[in-house]
Amino acid sequence: MTEFPLAGLSPASRVTVLAPHPDDEALGVGGLIQQALAQGAMVRVVLLTDGDNNPWPQRFAERRLRIDAVGRRRLGAQRREEAMRSLATLGVGAHETVCLGFPDAALLPLWKKRDPAVLAALVNEFTGAPPGVLVTPSEQDRHPDHRAAFALAAEALHRAGQTPAMWLTYLIHRPWLRRWAALRGVAVRLTPEQRETKLRAILCHETQMKLSRRRFTSFAKPAEVFVPVPPPAAARA
Repeated sequence: MTEFPLAGLSPASRVTVLAPHPDDEALGVGGLIQQALAQGAMVRVVLLTDGDNNPWPQRFAERRLRIDAVGRRRLGAQRREEAMRSLATLGVGAHETVCLGFPDAALLPLWKKRDPAVLAALVNEFTGAPPGVLVTPSEQDRHPDHRAAFALAAEALHRAGQTPAMWLTYLIHRPWLRRWAALRGVAVRLTPEQRETKLRAILCHETQMKLSRRRFTSFAKPAEVFVPVPPPAAARA
């Protein structure tokens, strides 16, 4: 496994991170974000959903079984605020954070029908702020929203006529594939201070801590692994 050449980034570099839900930005990319900012690069984070359709942590926290539309909006607002705090901890300001608010747990159906609103939003994002380095979920991820985020990014890049200099993917929901990712991937190694900052960013997602604290904090490892999408494949996608 090789090292990702973050030293090659400069103030002219733009890193765009695509996160299906609030918390993916910290879990998958918290170290890379810090190191890119330390090199002076511009970092922009696009949150596809507010993570509002996540009923079991909400049921546990609110001590209620039935979660209605009002409750989902309440959770979504909480999770969006948590993401803003998490990103601020990592050094990303509100002006470089985009919250698209598409339906949580519904990105795959939206991709299958090539939803024009989702694709238009991403095409607009990639056209207005072309990414030099694009970071998205892996197409191998178990979560449908994550696989859909990869596919939506590929289609939006094609429609926008953009090919990033580097496209990196991160894996959240299929841990047994991380060994495969390590063989094919590049590593971003974190200093102890960066690892601690990443942990603090993860802990900002308080709605998820009651049921998932151990799993979430396990992502604050000494290194993050990303699998590159080969440029020819990225151009064909």
